[in-house]
Amino acid sequence: MTTMKFSDLPEEMVAKILPKVPITSLGSVRSTCMTWEAISEKHLLAADAKNQFLGFILKDFDVCSMKFDLQGIHDDGNDFILPSVKEVSRLDQYEISQIFHCDGLLLCVFKDNNNSSVMVWNMYLNQVRWIKPSDVFNRFSKSGVYALGYDSKTRNHKILRNKSHGGSGYEIYDFKSDSWRVVKGSTPNAYTQFEEQGGLSLKGNTYFLAVQEYPVRFEGDEEEGVDGEDTSATRVILLCFDFTKESFGRRMKLPFHSEGDGQDYVSLSCVRDEKLAVLYQEYKTLKIWISIKLQPKVSWSEFFKVDLMTLDGFPDDFVAGSFFIDEEKHVAVVFEKEVKIGSCCSAYIIGQDGFFKAVKIGDAPAQYNRLPFGCTTAFTPSLVDLKNVKTSVKRKRRVY
Repeated sequence: MTTMKFSDLPEEMVAKILPKVPITSLGSVRSTCMTWEAISEKHLLAADAKNQFLGFILKDFDVCSMKFDLQGIHDDGNDFILPSVKEVSRLDQYEISQIFHCDGLLLCVFKDNNNSSVMVWNMYLNQVRWIKPSDVFNRFSKSGVYALGYDSKTRNHKILRNKSHGGSGYEIYDFKSDSWRVVKGSTPNAYTQFEEQGGLSLKGNTYFLAVQEYPVRFEGDEEEGVDGEDTSATRVILLCFDFTKESFGRRMKLPFHSEGDGQDYVSLSCVRDEKLAVLYQEYKTLKIWISIKLQPKVSWSEFFKVDLMTLDGFPDDFVAGSFFIDEEKHVAVVFEKEVKIGSCCSAYIIGQDGFFKAVKIGDAPAQYNRLPFGCTTAFTPSLVDLKNVKTSVKRKRRVY
């Protein structure tokens, strides 16, 4: 009896198997043989793969991979494929508070507030690098500002972080030199607070939503005997950190005004690693814009506007969090900003003309559920050799 090996399978059969493989297991697939390695990379770059929205979510401090296929969303039959959400076994021994995706690499910040390391994982090569702080007093805060990007000229990857010890300022970790240095370019002032969503990587740079405080002068009325007053107001702004120049750019204009006071909600996404998309929800109105250009001056085009009250069966208390869009199908997939304990995690596929579909993406969280992070339609395998550096990190501790 002849036994067939995996390497003997025809390419057509392998091509049918690969779409069912979680993106976090591709490292095992590529190691099967040279043929599977070539086919797996070909699959990720193929048109079929571009119909899949790939990303990660944090659930009870566990990292889960998410695959969202929008084929057949308008059909009543069985053509629509339910999202696939699976815990990443490579990371299941750690409790993680923040994740950042860029160029096939995943930066993980741990839950403990005085971490001696952060970790970068190349899921395709199945390699990790443990990164220590610049000094023992400047450990990694679970709620600090972080970003992962690369130099557009050299493709050298870098990490940005704010200093957690010794005052304000930012540092950059250089993958090539395996060292930290202080950011000498312009940085946000003390009156700029970064939003919880964190940064979003696009073409090597990172874009942040932030709330900025600025001075306002209220003029008095001499006839009424009312004196003028100097006060302040807030607004949501868009900032870009350029990893090539190693500097923050000027404030970028958003297509709406938000004071960032909790009366409305703003979220940022990317479109196939080519453009930015920004969501704005004010009460029951949801709007999304796509960037036409980002440099030297940003400009936006409205993608759609939806009155949520017209969507029959849509939840009354919905607050928008992370999202991604499909330009061709003209739909947005929007996740709830927070998921309450005892309720399931859901995504809402929203289109125009009253179309929407609710999709369950997970069971109720035991503790809390952070908004999905880094949804992208442009996942490609990274061949960056991280040259694994061994460092000890605390094992996961469950808190009930």
